[in-house]
Amino acid sequence: MTISSASGTLSEFLRTQKAHYLKAVDEGKGNEWIVVTGNEAGDLDSLSSAIAFAWYLTTIEQTPAVPLLHTPRSDLHLRAENLHALELAGISSVESTLLCVDDVPTKGIFPSTKFALVDHNRLHSHLGDQNPDVRVVGVIDHHEDEGLYKDTANPRIITVPTGSASSLVALYLQDKCADKVPPELATLLLCSVLIDTNGLKVGGKAVDADRAAAAFLIPKSLLGVDGSFLATSESHDYPEVKSLSSTLSEKKGSVSHLNTSDLLRRDYKEYIMTPSWAKDKTIKVGLASVPVGLKSWIKGDQAFWTSTEEWMAERKLAALGILTSFRAAKELNKQGKPKHKREQLFVVRKEEVPELATKLFEGLEASPELKLKTKSFKKLSGTHDAKLFSDEVDAKAWKQGNVDATRKVTAPVVKNIIEGITSVL
Repeated sequence: MTISSASGTLSEFLRTQKAHYLKAVDEGKGNEWIVVTGNEAGDLDSLSSAIAFAWYLTTIEQTPAVPLLHTPRSDLHLRAENLHALELAGISSVESTLLCVDDVPTKGIFPSTKFALVDHNRLHSHLGDQNPDVRVVGVIDHHEDEGLYKDTANPRIITVPTGSASSLVALYLQDKCADKVPPELATLLLCSVLIDTNGLKVGGKAVDADRAAAAFLIPKSLLGVDGSFLATSESHDYPEVKSLSSTLSEKKGSVSHLNTSDLLRRDYKEYIMTPSWAKDKTIKVGLASVPVGLKSWIKGDQAFWTSTEEWMAERKLAALGILTSFRAAKELNKQGKPKHKREQLFVVRKEEVPELATKLFEGLEASPELKLKTKSFKKLSGTHDAKLFSDEVDAKAWKQGNVDATRKVTAPVVKNIIEGITSVL
């Protein structure tokens, strides 16, 4: 794959915005800025969307804005695909360019009150807690609409289904400032669209919005594809696009060097829920998406069991769901390629809420969206030791029959089971 050299324009923008924002915070002027933030998983979609919308607000709207990454600085290395995409966009020094959540001095209250949300549509509690002046002034997202900020957010774009939030941001830029989008930014957004849609493959996650966004971004990017020959329906077939998609997918799946703690926090989201049968209780539920199968993971890290419980204790979780997605090298699909598989493993702390494990496990197994089939811990671990987890937790694992059901499907299912209402996340 050949990528033209980046000019460093986007890198300099990020470096400048970060420095100026932190200076404003130090001077007590953080409220003069809009903080653009993605979701807490910190994936490439959230990162690219936040950078792009902050660039738009600052450059086109002349409103000071800074992208905020929820990933702690020490965890940036956990996502090789993010670092690769940033490097392709001319951003190699992430230390000086990216504003991470732990870079911002909060003193208990976040020092800004204006936020724009991308790749999610509910402001994280730690950004708005104890701050009555908080306003969400913009939303661009592809998750189910929670119905918030209708009176304050402009734009407020929530389009479901869409493969990538970056597609919606790209189309917004196309509408507002198509001729001004720098090639580095187009490259970064394109990387996100490709990784979220499995290379725009027909019959996959990509919808018309994703293909239209790619058709806009490809000729503007550093790929070197001549836009005059670009057809929306054919963009996935370009050799340059195929090569970039393959490289990003390989980077995303390169996790063999990570231990259990790394894998659990690499792509993690957390939810606050109130059980319908114990309304005096508020519990935390975590969902970790992991690109490796349970059997190979457990085989590679004998501390899997204790590390998982330690993570739950650290996060004060009542329940943790581990959602795996991987390719089975020894099982081929109709095209002769490794078969795509998904699994789920849920661990529930016994002392948190009576019947939580029973209700959650039964509800998951009854879900027509997931189509779960029980898996044996003994087979997963390769041992006959029945005491893999401690007596303090209940746990169960399943093969997931519906391999298209991601965390975006599982999260509402879990919330509905626990809270007893149909809800969106």
